[in-house]
Amino acid sequence: MTELTLDALRDKLADPEWAAVRVEATYQPSGGPGARVYPPTFPTNGEKSPYLLEDRRCDGEVRKATVLDQVPAQNNRCEEAEARAWRQGMVRMPMLRMTHENAASFELIGLEAPHRAFDAYWRDCELGGVKFDRTEIGKAILAASLEDATALLTYDPATLVYGGWNSHRKGRQAKFPRLYASEMIGWDPVEGERKAGRMDPANLTGSRKGEGDGWTYSSSEGKKGTKLSEIGHGNIAPGDAHGGVTISEATRTAVLSLTATRRLGFGSMDPAAVEAARALLVAFGLLGDRLAFGDAGLWLRSGCDLVMQTEQLEWIGRGGVAESFTLSPSAAAQLYEDALQAALDAGVPLHLETVDLEPNEALRKAIDFSLTKAESTGE
Repeated sequence: MTELTLDALRDKLADPEWAAVRVEATYQPSGGPGARVYPPTFPTNGEKSPYLLEDRRCDGEVRKATVLDQVPAQNNRCEEAEARAWRQGMVRMPMLRMTHENAASFELIGLEAPHRAFDAYWRDCELGGVKFDRTEIGKAILAASLEDATALLTYDPATLVYGGWNSHRKGRQAKFPRLYASEMIGWDPVEGERKAGRMDPANLTGSRKGEGDGWTYSSSEGKKGTKLSEIGHGNIAPGDAHGGVTISEATRTAVLSLTATRRLGFGSMDPAAVEAARALLVAFGLLGDRLAFGDAGLWLRSGCDLVMQTEQLEWIGRGGVAESFTLSPSAAAQLYEDALQAALDAGVPLHLETVDLEPNEALRKAIDFSLTKAESTGE
């Protein structure tokens, strides 16, 4: 197998016989086969298990499975990895950024905004003293469509790769389906049991009146609403807690759709620039995947630390034809930089100077209150 190059990427993207990039990997818990892992938990709504358990078809048979990481969570991991690389100066990319300095300090960039280029944070920001939605950049982003996605490519390509929908503004808005999707499954889960409690180092007993810094102590036995345990003191008797699962193995499957990438239009951009723009988006998606998942270990959450056993990267074509390649995290960064420079050389309008926004007054107050639990004293 050979390391993926930009020329090979361009060739596959230009050939409609090829439909996607697929990544398949298997994992075992870092503690070894049979060690517990902890899937994400959800409200039970009367169900017994807090985990997402379901039947899945695999290799021609139906097997029990638990979802270890859903598609949105996996996409967020890619964005986190790319955000880290961008902040460290490892990669260049268009970026929206909001900074706030007042009672609290806060920074948000496009790779962290929940709704990406269409997020409510940007709606409630200003650029040069003008409401962002009314600026030239803001209006261009809001006018983007599948037929002409140039503005998103120019200012926030992550929205095209990971998907976006303008759900925070009135009217009929365009939806951009994700080009990249990844999911992690644990196979043949067996749920465990666990008891959880807390021991107080001073074995405090009694009760209290009030909360926060102003509570007073009483030696009488506490009732609900007056217990020391409700403000972080005293013992808590062991009780039932979700106990994780044991699995036969975990698998991750990621797909980056060439078919969906080819559907994106870029208005009046010339054909060579369009090809370069689409290649850049594929390279962007591969960069996120490799930075987030290209190492030997994968930490999903507390109690869910995994070690890669096998991994295969393939081009998938008509009739199930597959062509393997390799791509390390460092090689993915170089591939992305090559695609970025090629796009610039082809005349693709990429705004590589960070667009710095400021929150409006209401959002400033909301940020200060949420991060300090007190009204801003700077006004």
